Amino acid sequence: MCKLKKTTGFKMHRDVPVTIVFLIVGYAAVNVSALEPPPVTPIDEFFVLGAAPPIPGDWHLIVDGEVESLLSLTLSELMQYPATTEMSTLECYFPTGPAMFISNGTWTGVRLNTILEEANPTVEAESITFHALDGYSLGPFNLDELLQRDDFLLAYSMNGQTLPLLQGYPLKLVLPGIAGFQNVRWLARLEISASEPLQSLYHYPIHARIFEPEYEEPIVVGPHRIYGMAYAGLGVEITRVEVSTDGGTTFAPAQILNYFIPNVWKHWEFTWDVQQSGTYDIFVRTEDSLGNVQNETGDFGWRGFSVPVTVDYDDDNDGIPNLVDNCLDVYNPSQADSDGDGTGNACDEDCPNLDGFNPVDFADFAVFANDWYHTGPVLAADLNMDEIVDVNDLSIFVDYWLSDCYEE
Repeated sequence: MCKLKKTTGFKMHRDVPVTIVFLIVGYAAVNVSALEPPPVTPIDEFFVLGAAPPIPGDWHLIVDGEVESLLSLTLSELMQYPATTEMSTLECYFPTGPAMFISNGTWTGVRLNTILEEANPTVEAESITFHALDGYSLGPFNLDELLQRDDFLLAYSMNGQTLPLLQGYPLKLVLPGIAGFQNVRWLARLEISASEPLQSLYHYPIHARIFEPEYEEPIVVGPHRIYGMAYAGLGVEITRVEVSTDGGTTFAPAQILNYFIPNVWKHWEFTWDVQQSGTYDIFVRTEDSLGNVQNETGDFGWRGFSVPVTVDYDDDNDGIPNLVDNCLDVYNPSQADSDGDGTGNACDEDCPNLDGFNPVDFADFAVFANDWYHTGPVLAADLNMDEIVDVNDLSIFVDYWLSDCYEE
């Protein structure tokens, strides 16, 4: 379910609904007044994989096999069971490299073991397999192991809203602390069997990742925020994060930003004041409350999550490194390039600043209109230099509408 696809940047929302804060604050292992709650990813920014299957209008959750009571439950019937809410971080399997899918949500539904106990597995029952509407099946897992987990959910709500279709509507299996690909979407059937378990719940090793700066991002000489997340499953707390900006030779402590909730990420930040241009490899490593330290190599090892960056000077002080600045000597933090020619509007002589003042607006259009369909070698509105002002020039002019151009 989540083994391929490149992710985009992360924009994490730090606000958590008040009802959720009251629910989770009891987990805090530190002074919560000094730390923020873990960021919850907005629904429209939560990672998505694949397309949703057709959802039958008569959808039921089926629980069958080695059970005393076969169940066929509508979503409305599931919502009549006592509801519980868990915060859980989901992450797909990217054990090295820059690609990552990591998001955090609050999930509401009925406990998995509540439904299993309602079905009353027979004495022969040994395992459970999960079947989804898209044909995905997972299992068989040890039934007793899952029955013992009060935090495993059949979720129908996400972040206080109806579970979105792409996140698994009508029902998603949410397994806090377990690898993302085992959190089955579009759940349709729980098959209880007398066969032996063949699969195990998979816990990712303790690890930290860097969100900012991005992989191979050019940055400017000076102070920078290095920012990311650290995670440990199995309900264990992250207690230390360290950052290296010299290729892993030395490490310095980062500031942890969030209080502890089991099976939920913590975010951290580190200020790096870099004074020399060049290429750098940034690393991060983490440690948990049991003394486990992130491996250096191998799957989820800190060396596999390096973030290389190129640092350069910024001659025009617009925050854009020289090597990627499209107007090297002109302040233009927006880097606007309306015609896509690689030269920013701020220094592009094609930019139709016809009245000499920014932005390109009706005053410039008045000059343009005055030249309309005129011909000749020197016309202010002849933007493509073909000695006639026509629709081709108008197309260029429209591209720059309300843009700031160079000033003569």
